[in-house]
Amino acid sequence: MSLVKSIVTSLTMTVIGIAVALAALELAVRLLLPTQRGAGPGWDDRPLFYFRAPQVPSMQDFPYEVPKPEGIFRIAAIGDSFTFAPYMQFTDTYVKKLEQMLNLRDGLRSKQVINYGVPAYSTSHEVPVAERALAEGADVVLLQITLNDPEVKHHTPQGLRERMDDRFGPLSLTGNLGALQKHWKTFAFVATRLHNTRTHNEYVKYFNDLFENPRTWKPFVESMTRLVSSVQGAKKPLVAVVFPLFGLPMDDAYPFHAIHNKVRDLMQGLGVPVLDLSPMYKGIPLERLQVIPGVDRHPNEIAHRMAAEKIYLWLEEQQLIPAEAIIAEKFATRLGVDAQRAWTPANSPR
Repeated sequence: MSLVKSIVTSLTMTVIGIAVALAALELAVRLLLPTQRGAGPGWDDRPLFYFRAPQVPSMQDFPYEVPKPEGIFRIAAIGDSFTFAPYMQFTDTYVKKLEQMLNLRDGLRSKQVINYGVPAYSTSHEVPVAERALAEGADVVLLQITLNDPEVKHHTPQGLRERMDDRFGPLSLTGNLGALQKHWKTFAFVATRLHNTRTHNEYVKYFNDLFENPRTWKPFVESMTRLVSSVQGAKKPLVAVVFPLFGLPMDDAYPFHAIHNKVRDLMQGLGVPVLDLSPMYKGIPLERLQVIPGVDRHPNEIAHRMAAEKIYLWLEEQQLIPAEAIIAEKFATRLGVDAQRAWTPANSPR
């Protein structure tokens, strides 16, 4: 009996020791880890409601006339959800910010940048969009490229939907495991780290494969060639702008630099000037650029405004902006004494 009692006592002490250790670990995890976004009530900076102008067919833009009236300069921005911009007012997109800059000098909206972006579109879907934009009077076609454009979709995407699945999204368990994730923070931490490692690797592999696999790369090249041919056949300028993926930090370890280079080489080979925006975002924390940090990887208002400024300067270099729309006065953004004086009205008291 003494041996049995000794074994039971030993096992009991072991179980108690494990329980105490787990409890201490759980307490440490709860104290040291930051509260996860979405874990409970908190702030939300997304619009309270969405608005659109009267009598327009979509929420993308202001009304515009077809055919285009005389005296109007029009850029057609063609792209996917990065151009459409979910969870944002349409006036905050790079499209409308660019339009604002083009109209600074006369304020008459004689320079238009029309948003033709459609969520979930690939390059194959954008070919008829470019043709429609040309028929509606585009003077310049601005093609926005995202690194998922080679995706092969055998149907016409239905646009933005609520609760669209994100195969690389945050861990979300259901049932008993969901209850463990909610109430046992140590389990949630370990499971999330394992999930993040796996999805990170899958995320990188997925997008690299789109540009390496002939099944997706070849149709992408064919679709892009048709699109370029349509615009060039109409004798209108075509330029391309490449956005980075905002799912991983823009730093030296950003794994898609080779893809950006491959897109650049393709577009230049087709005779299309191309602007890669990724260097501009280098070193900026993702939570400053994602529309819903940690939940939705689309670019937010900050990322769109930055893109608009870069695109404007690049179009000016390409001599694709009418002379009367060029902004003559551009002030330094790092305000020193001279720049501060430039911002001060001449008649204001010193």
